[in-house]
Amino acid sequence: MDPADAERVAAAFEDHDTTGLPEEIGLTRRTLFRFHDLYMHLIEADDDVLPKILEARDDPRFRKVNEEVGRYLTPYASDWSRLTDSKAEVIYTWEA
Repeated sequence: MDPADAERVAAAFEDHDTTGLPEEIGLTRRTLFRFHDLYMHLIEADDDVLPKILEARDDPRFRKVNEEVGRYLTPYASDWSRLTDSKAEVIYTWEA
């Protein structure tokens, strides 16, 4: 992501997060990060929400935000073709 586009990406998600879809999916928090030109998107939920996210792909609210941020984001790897290709693998967790 071009760092100059960070505010546009954040605004698209800020607008999306008022649609009710994140709550319907089961999200409890969304955090967007930028490190130089790398964009990271952390979603948090009490349960596994991946199946609901995959189901929501046809929802107009999901498509709208996806199209908006798609103007500013490019896949990290050129061979990514599915949403699940961008899911990070947890390699360590610590809690107090």
